[in-house]
Amino acid sequence: MIKLSLFALPFTALFFVQNVDAQTLKQCQGPLISMEANGEIESLPDIAEVLLNVKSQNKTEGEALQELSKNLQKIIDVLDDLKIKNENIRTDSINITPVYDPRNRQEIIGYSATSRVYFKTFDLGKISDLMNGVMAGSDNLFSNITYSSSEADHLEDQARIAAFNKAQHKAKLYAELSGNKLGTICTISENNVFTTINQFGINKRSDMAMTSEAMSVGNLNIPIKPGKMKTSAHVSLVYQLEN
Repeated sequence: MIKLSLFALPFTALFFVQNVDAQTLKQCQGPLISMEANGEIESLPDIAEVLLNVKSQNKTEGEALQELSKNLQKIIDVLDDLKIKNENIRTDSINITPVYDPRNRQEIIGYSATSRVYFKTFDLGKISDLMNGVMAGSDNLFSNITYSSSEADHLEDQARIAAFNKAQHKAKLYAELSGNKLGTICTISENNVFTTINQFGINKRSDMAMTSEAMSVGNLNIPIKPGKMKTSAHVSLVYQLEN
């Protein structure tokens, strides 16, 4: 977006930076040019945060709980084998709900027990083995993986630099096209800095969508690749123009 002001008005210049109070700079006068730009940095994630929804269903509450406990223990065993630290594992609360006969909503035919397991891994080279291990033989599991980076602050700064350089380049180009050159920078304002988070999900929507045979230990071998993340920054610059 380009804005040229061809009349001279006092302009109180402010410099906005994240986590720092605005600072008053020298006054800008004369024609001004305003320029916006996005900067993007691609990177590989090195953290995976996983959510597993665990469930079981049986005739009695006790049997449903016992089966759920076994499913949870299977997951914990796999995480232990792959050296996931206890501090990076969390189990959620357990919920038990009655299951009603679809033809008679007054009749309870069993009980469903559900829980969740959250864990974090910093070894993405083992993510396929890890997920295949916790999913093997358990068609009652759903998973969601969210990827991120331990260098988030550095990546955001790199995106800011890219955005600033791009905005400055465009401002200089348009100044030259208009027969001027860039003068004092009046303001710098940051609008948005964010990272596009990659996610991977496995969802068992119905018995037809994923058969128990496909989820058996022998056939389960899902390759999981995180791909790249994108960190973006948006900056606005205002310059004074000089003849």
